[in-house]
Amino acid sequence: MEKLPKEQKQPLVELLLSIADDKLMLGHRNADWTGLGPLLEEDIAFSSLAQDDLAHASALYALVAELTEGDADAIAYGRKPEEYRCAHLVETADDFDWAVAIVRQFYCDHFEMQRLARLAKSGYEPLRALAVRLLAEERLSLGHADQWIVRLGRGCDESRDRIQVALDKLAPLTPGLFEPTEGVEKLKQAGVYPRGELDMFESWANAINAVIERAVLTWRMLRPDPKTIAGRRGKRSEAFAALHEEMTEVYRVEPQAKW
Repeated sequence: MEKLPKEQKQPLVELLLSIADDKLMLGHRNADWTGLGPLLEEDIAFSSLAQDDLAHASALYALVAELTEGDADAIAYGRKPEEYRCAHLVETADDFDWAVAIVRQFYCDHFEMQRLARLAKSGYEPLRALAVRLLAEERLSLGHADQWIVRLGRGCDESRDRIQVALDKLAPLTPGLFEPTEGVEKLKQAGVYPRGELDMFESWANAINAVIERAVLTWRMLRPDPKTIAGRRGKRSEAFAALHEEMTEVYRVEPQAKW
Protein backbone atom coordinates (compact mmCIF):
# COMPACT_ATOMS: atom_id res chain seq x y z
CA MET A 1 0.00 0.00 0.00
CA GLU A 2 1.57 3.26 -1.17
CA LYS A 3 -1.30 5.59 -0.30
CA LEU A 4 -2.80 5.74 3.16
CA PRO A 5 -6.61 6.03 3.54
CA LYS A 6 -7.68 9.36 5.02
CA GLU A 7 -9.12 7.85 8.20
CA GLN A 8 -5.77 6.24 9.04
CA LYS A 9 -3.61 9.35 8.66
CA GLN A 10 -4.14 10.96 12.05
CA PRO A 11 -3.79 7.68 13.99
CA LEU A 12 -0.51 7.07 12.14
CA VAL A 13 0.67 10.61 12.87
CA GLU A 14 0.01 10.00 16.58
CA LEU A 15 1.98 6.75 16.50
CA LEU A 16 4.87 8.25 14.54
CA LEU A 17 5.07 11.20 16.92
CA SER A 18 5.31 8.84 19.88
CA ILE A 19 8.34 7.16 18.28
CA ALA A 20 9.98 10.36 17.06
CA ASP A 21 9.42 12.20 20.32
CA ASP A 22 10.87 9.30 22.32
CA LYS A 23 13.97 9.34 20.17
CA LEU A 24 14.32 13.12 20.19
CA MET A 25 14.16 13.34 23.98
CA LEU A 26 16.39 10.32 24.55
CA GLY A 27 18.94 11.52 22.02
CA HIS A 28 18.98 14.97 23.59
CA ARG A 29 19.42 13.54 27.09
CA ASN A 30 22.22 11.22 26.01
CA ALA A 31 24.01 13.91 24.03
CA ASP A 32 24.68 15.60 27.38
CA TRP A 33 27.21 12.83 28.02
CA THR A 34 29.47 13.97 25.16
CA GLY A 35 32.91 14.43 26.67
CA LEU A 36 31.78 12.94 29.98
CA GLY A 37 31.65 9.19 29.30
CA PRO A 38 33.35 6.87 31.81
CA LEU A 39 35.84 5.72 29.15
CA LEU A 40 37.15 7.41 26.01
CA GLU A 41 35.78 4.66 23.78
CA GLU A 42 32.44 4.84 25.55
CA ASP A 43 32.34 8.61 25.23
CA ILE A 44 32.58 8.21 21.47
CA ALA A 45 30.14 5.30 21.31
CA PHE A 46 27.42 6.88 23.45
CA SER A 47 27.66 10.18 21.57
CA SER A 48 27.30 8.27 18.30
CA LEU A 49 24.23 6.42 19.58
CA ALA A 50 22.69 9.70 20.71
CA GLN A 51 23.28 11.08 17.23
CA ASP A 52 21.56 8.02 15.74
CA ASP A 53 18.48 8.62 17.89
CA LEU A 54 18.32 12.24 16.76
CA ALA A 55 18.72 11.19 13.13
CA HIS A 56 15.93 8.63 13.53
CA ALA A 57 13.70 11.30 15.02
CA SER A 58 14.42 13.58 12.06
CA ALA A 59 13.46 10.86 9.56
CA LEU A 60 10.22 10.15 11.42
CA TYR A 61 9.30 13.85 11.63
CA ALA A 62 9.87 14.07 7.88
CA LEU A 63 7.32 11.29 7.34
CA VAL A 64 4.86 13.07 9.65
CA ALA A 65 5.40 16.26 7.64
CA GLU A 66 4.51 14.39 4.45
CA LEU A 67 1.31 13.05 5.98
CA THR A 68 0.26 16.43 7.39
CA GLU A 69 1.76 18.73 4.75
CA GLY A 70 3.63 20.42 7.57
CA ASP A 71 7.20 21.40 8.34
CA ALA A 72 9.42 18.81 10.02
CA ASP A 73 11.34 21.37 12.11
CA ALA A 74 8.14 22.98 13.35
CA ILE A 75 6.75 19.56 14.25
CA ALA A 76 9.89 18.69 16.19
CA TYR A 77 10.42 21.99 18.00
CA GLY A 78 7.35 24.16 17.57
CA ARG A 79 4.63 22.20 19.35
CA LYS A 80 3.16 22.98 22.75
CA PRO A 81 4.18 20.60 25.58
CA GLU A 82 0.81 18.84 25.57
CA GLU A 83 1.21 18.08 21.87
CA TYR A 84 4.26 15.85 22.42
CA ARG A 85 3.70 12.10 22.62
CA CYS A 86 6.86 10.87 24.36
CA ALA A 87 6.85 8.56 27.37
CA HIS A 88 7.79 9.98 30.76
CA LEU A 89 10.80 7.63 30.91
CA VAL A 90 12.66 9.46 28.14
CA GLU A 91 11.94 12.83 29.74
CA THR A 92 13.60 11.74 32.98
CA ALA A 93 16.99 13.29 33.76
CA ASP A 94 19.86 10.98 34.68
CA ASP A 95 21.66 13.68 36.69
CA PHE A 96 24.91 12.39 35.17
CA ASP A 97 24.56 9.03 36.88
CA TRP A 98 25.94 6.54 34.35
CA ALA A 99 23.87 3.66 35.76
CA VAL A 100 20.64 5.62 35.31
CA ALA A 101 21.57 6.66 31.76
CA ILE A 102 22.31 3.06 30.78
CA VAL A 103 19.18 1.63 32.40
CA ARG A 104 17.01 4.26 30.71
CA GLN A 105 18.56 3.32 27.38
CA PHE A 106 18.19 -0.40 28.16
CA TYR A 107 14.46 -0.23 28.89
CA CYS A 108 13.80 2.06 25.90
CA ASP A 109 15.90 0.14 23.37
CA HIS A 110 14.14 -3.14 24.10
CA PHE A 111 10.79 -1.40 23.71
CA GLU A 112 11.88 0.26 20.47
CA MET A 113 12.99 -3.07 19.04
CA GLN A 114 9.49 -4.44 19.63
CA ARG A 115 7.83 -1.42 18.04
CA LEU A 116 10.10 -1.15 15.01
CA ALA A 117 9.95 -4.91 14.36
CA ARG A 118 6.19 -4.60 13.98
CA LEU A 119 6.46 -1.55 11.75
CA ALA A 120 9.01 -3.35 9.58
CA LYS A 121 6.09 -5.61 8.53
CA SER A 122 3.71 -2.71 7.91
CA GLY A 123 1.39 -2.82 4.94
CA TYR A 124 2.12 0.87 4.34
CA GLU A 125 5.25 0.75 2.20
CA PRO A 126 6.88 4.12 3.07
CA LEU A 127 6.62 3.24 6.76
CA ARG A 128 7.83 -0.31 6.28
CA ALA A 129 10.93 0.81 4.37
CA LEU A 130 11.82 3.39 7.00
CA ALA A 131 11.29 0.95 9.87
CA VAL A 132 13.53 -1.65 8.26
CA ARG A 133 16.36 0.87 8.05
CA LEU A 134 15.91 2.13 11.60
CA LEU A 135 15.62 -1.39 12.98
CA ALA A 136 19.09 -2.33 11.73
CA GLU A 137 20.64 0.61 13.56
CA GLU A 138 18.51 0.04 16.67
CA ARG A 139 20.09 -3.40 17.09
CA LEU A 140 23.49 -1.75 17.63
CA SER A 141 22.09 0.47 20.38
CA LEU A 142 20.37 -2.49 22.01
CA GLY A 143 23.56 -4.57 22.02
CA HIS A 144 25.42 -1.69 23.61
CA ALA A 145 22.86 -1.31 26.43
CA ASP A 146 22.70 -5.04 27.11
CA GLN A 147 26.48 -5.25 27.28
CA TRP A 148 26.66 -2.52 29.92
CA ILE A 149 23.88 -4.01 32.05
CA VAL A 150 25.73 -7.34 32.18
CA ARG A 151 29.13 -5.69 32.63
CA LEU A 152 27.99 -3.61 35.59
CA GLY A 153 25.83 -6.32 37.11
CA ARG A 154 28.66 -8.83 37.09
CA GLY A 155 31.34 -6.32 38.07
CA CYS A 156 32.31 -5.21 41.55
CA ASP A 157 29.97 -4.69 44.50
CA GLU A 158 29.69 -0.97 43.81
CA SER A 159 28.82 -1.35 40.12
CA ARG A 160 26.25 -4.05 40.89
CA ASP A 161 24.62 -1.98 43.62
CA ARG A 162 24.44 1.14 41.46
CA ILE A 163 22.93 -0.60 38.43
CA GLN A 164 20.41 -2.36 40.68
CA VAL A 165 19.37 0.95 42.23
CA ALA A 166 18.91 2.41 38.73
CA LEU A 167 16.81 -0.57 37.58
CA ASP A 168 14.57 -0.16 40.63
CA LYS A 169 14.34 3.62 40.26
CA LEU A 170 13.21 3.61 36.62
CA ALA A 171 11.04 0.47 36.63
CA PRO A 172 7.88 2.39 37.72
CA LEU A 173 8.14 4.50 34.55
CA THR A 174 8.32 1.58 32.12
CA PRO A 175 4.53 0.94 31.85
CA GLY A 176 4.24 4.37 30.24
CA LEU A 177 6.12 3.09 27.21
CA PHE A 178 3.11 0.91 26.39
CA GLU A 179 0.43 3.58 26.71
CA PRO A 180 -1.54 3.42 23.43
CA THR A 181 -1.74 6.41 21.13
CA GLU A 182 -5.09 7.66 19.87
CA GLY A 183 -6.57 5.51 17.10
CA VAL A 184 -3.87 2.84 17.17
CA GLU A 185 -6.44 0.03 16.97
CA LYS A 186 -7.41 1.23 13.49
CA LEU A 187 -3.79 0.84 12.41
CA LYS A 188 -3.59 -2.66 13.85
CA GLN A 189 -6.76 -3.74 12.08
CA ALA A 190 -5.54 -2.31 8.77
CA GLY A 191 -2.12 -3.96 9.01
CA VAL A 192 -0.34 -0.60 9.14
CA TYR A 193 0.89 -1.49 12.64
CA PRO A 194 0.70 -5.31 12.56
CA ARG A 195 0.12 -7.27 15.73
CA GLY A 196 3.02 -9.45 16.83
CA GLU A 197 2.87 -13.19 17.49
CA LEU A 198 3.15 -12.48 21.21
CA ASP A 199 1.72 -9.65 23.28
CA MET A 200 4.12 -6.70 22.98
CA PHE A 201 4.54 -6.31 26.73
CA GLU A 202 5.22 -10.02 27.19
CA SER A 203 7.86 -9.99 24.44
CA TRP A 204 9.52 -6.95 25.97
CA ALA A 205 9.46 -8.38 29.48
CA ASN A 206 10.92 -11.69 28.29
CA ALA A 207 13.79 -9.88 26.58
CA ILE A 208 14.45 -7.74 29.67
CA ASN A 209 14.39 -10.79 31.92
CA ALA A 210 16.92 -12.64 29.77
CA VAL A 211 19.49 -9.85 30.18
CA ILE A 212 18.72 -9.30 33.86
CA GLU A 213 19.36 -12.99 34.56
CA ARG A 214 22.70 -12.87 32.72
CA ALA A 215 23.66 -9.85 34.80
CA VAL A 216 22.64 -11.60 38.06
CA LEU A 217 20.31 -8.71 38.88
CA THR A 218 16.60 -8.35 39.64
CA TRP A 219 13.88 -6.00 38.48
CA ARG A 220 10.29 -5.26 39.34
CA MET A 221 8.02 -5.97 36.38
CA LEU A 222 5.02 -3.63 36.39
CA ARG A 223 2.24 -4.25 33.89
CA PRO A 224 0.73 -1.31 31.98
CA ASP A 225 -2.67 -0.05 33.07
CA PRO A 226 -4.72 0.80 29.96
CA LYS A 227 -6.68 3.38 31.95
CA THR A 228 -3.60 5.46 32.80
CA ILE A 229 -3.23 8.73 30.89
CA ALA A 230 0.39 9.86 30.62
CA GLY A 231 2.90 11.00 28.03
CA ARG A 232 1.40 9.39 24.93
CA ARG A 233 -1.73 11.49 25.39
CA GLY A 234 -0.10 14.76 26.33
CA LYS A 235 0.33 14.61 30.09
CA ARG A 236 3.87 15.81 30.74
CA SER A 237 6.17 14.91 33.61
CA GLU A 238 7.81 17.48 35.87
CA ALA A 239 11.11 16.96 34.04
CA PHE A 240 9.71 17.99 30.66
CA ALA A 241 9.55 21.78 31.02
CA ALA A 242 13.28 22.32 31.54
CA LEU A 243 14.16 19.79 28.85
CA HIS A 244 11.81 21.39 26.31
CA GLU A 245 13.05 24.88 27.16
CA GLU A 246 16.66 23.90 26.51
CA MET A 247 15.94 21.80 23.44
CA THR A 248 13.87 24.43 21.61
CA GLU A 249 15.94 27.48 22.53
CA VAL A 250 17.57 27.97 19.13
CA TYR A 251 14.35 27.26 17.22
CA ARG A 252 12.45 29.84 19.26
CA VAL A 253 15.06 32.49 18.42
CA GLU A 254 14.81 31.92 14.64
CA PRO A 255 11.92 29.57 13.73
CA GLN A 256 12.35 30.13 10.00
CA ALA A 257 16.05 29.30 9.88
CA LYS A 258 17.09 26.45 7.58
CA TRP A 259 19.71 23.99 8.82
